[in-house]
Amino acid sequence: MMKYFIKKSIFFFIFCLTVFNVSALSVGGSTSGGKIYCDTSNSGFLSLTGFNGTALYWQSSTDSIVWMNTTNTIPQQSYYHLKQTTWYRAIVQDGVFPPDTSTVSLLTIYPSSVGGTVSGGGVFCGGSGAGTLNLTGNTGNVLNWQYSTNNGGSWTSAANTTTVLNYTNITQNTLYEAVVQSNPACPTDTSSKASFVFSPSIAGTVSGGGTFCLGSGAGTLNLTGNTGTILNWQYSTNGGTSWTTVINSTTQLNYTNITQNTLYEAVVQLGSCKADTSSRASFIFNPTVAGTLSGSNTVCYGVNNGSLHLNNNVGGVSGWIFSTNNGVIWTSVLNTTTNFFYTNLTQTTWYEAIVKNGSCKSDTCNHVSITVLPLPIVNAGKDTVIYQGESAKLNGSGVGTPIWAPVTGLDSTNIFKPVASPNNSIIYILTVTDANSCKNADSVRITVNVKQFSGIVSNLFTPNGDGINDNWYIQDIQSYTDNEVFVYNIYGNLVYTKKGYTNDWQGTYNGAALPDGTYYYVLRFDSSDKIFKGSLDIFKNQ
Repeated sequence: MMKYFIKKSIFFFIFCLTVFNVSALSVGGSTSGGKIYCDTSNSGFLSLTGFNGTALYWQSSTDSIVWMNTTNTIPQQSYYHLKQTTWYRAIVQDGVFPPDTSTVSLLTIYPSSVGGTVSGGGVFCGGSGAGTLNLTGNTGNVLNWQYSTNNGGSWTSAANTTTVLNYTNITQNTLYEAVVQSNPACPTDTSSKASFVFSPSIAGTVSGGGTFCLGSGAGTLNLTGNTGTILNWQYSTNGGTSWTTVINSTTQLNYTNITQNTLYEAVVQLGSCKADTSSRASFIFNPTVAGTLSGSNTVCYGVNNGSLHLNNNVGGVSGWIFSTNNGVIWTSVLNTTTNFFYTNLTQTTWYEAIVKNGSCKSDTCNHVSITVLPLPIVNAGKDTVIYQGESAKLNGSGVGTPIWAPVTGLDSTNIFKPVASPNNSIIYILTVTDANSCKNADSVRITVNVKQFSGIVSNLFTPNGDGINDNWYIQDIQSYTDNEVFVYNIYGNLVYTKKGYTNDWQGTYNGAALPDGTYYYVLRFDSSDKIFKGSLDIFKNQ
């Protein structure tokens, strides 16, 4: 009976819902739109779908335990600038049915990346040595470290995701920082920078000094560009080998008249760093120095040459001067080299070079003397006329060693008075060399006149070997060396000829004796146009 009543009740309830449109059960549905955000910027909407009934309100929670009601009764829930992770859900009710709760949407909020603070670094004189940088106060994970050697102009990554970075000896200005990110949804942040600053003592630059002819006069040296405290100034007069301290800790040093090569520098120290010395100011004294002239010499009159050379001069040669009266009067020569060439001097001469260095005063070097010796006395004697075949004694004189030239016709060449027997006119030169090797010469002319031939030409000779009249004889023919003879037979054939005949023909032709008979001769001389002709008999049996 009871089962029948229950079934009837259920059937009646369903009938009533259907006929009278009575509400169904509440269904909370599903929320969507959950995301992950950074706490610096977030906003949006959550949506409710698949629900049955009316949204009574939405709820939010920051710990998913304690829920706070909102006044929102629509299927969307907005959010804006959340600072912490928040859960959202909707409460839905249909009619008289109990309310139902939707699914939960989670908005995950991460805190902003905070790079934190890096400790370490410092100011160094030289290398930093090895050490460690430490990152503290960061929010997020270390993505990497990075460093810059151009004051942040560009960065180089260092693969390290820990909060500790070890470094070795750093020797240049360098910045280090860590790159931190709390979540990929949040921008990265960089830590504070650890600085490695290298600030050694820098002595700077000294201006002043210069090149001087004589004294520098008074003036001031100025130090600029220094980093550190000036301990003192110092100077050196031996090229920096040793230094003398000047008590002065300012950037200016006053000096009075400096008269020798001097270097000045400042000594600067920054903190505990090693002291440094500045650039040097140089006082260079570079007056004109004429130098030393070499090449003095003793030469022979008129036949000489040589060179002078200037050494150790400071400055350029502006000219040369010479004097032939021991320096009383000087004559200029246009020559700007350190060498001077002379030739064929005839009197003793002094030479000097004029030197000028920059704007400094000109100076002249020591003088060099070229002493000119007189030529030795020589006299070859008077010109003489002789006849060909005659001799003449040359009457030379002088002081020194004689030598005659050419040797033709002379019985000696190294005495003052040789005998000359030239065949033709000739000029003899007598050269005398004295003790200083100076030479002088004179000449004499020997004119040789040729006599006209007037001798007798033999017209008969008997070449039979008896030693009597065996040769054809021409009187004095040896005195006429320019003679030439021709002998012809009766047929006009030439049987004998000789240039410079000397009475030596014995009537032969090609080595054989000519037959007895009459022959015809022609006698001529180079120095005369006259020709002598006649007949000549050969009789071997006479």
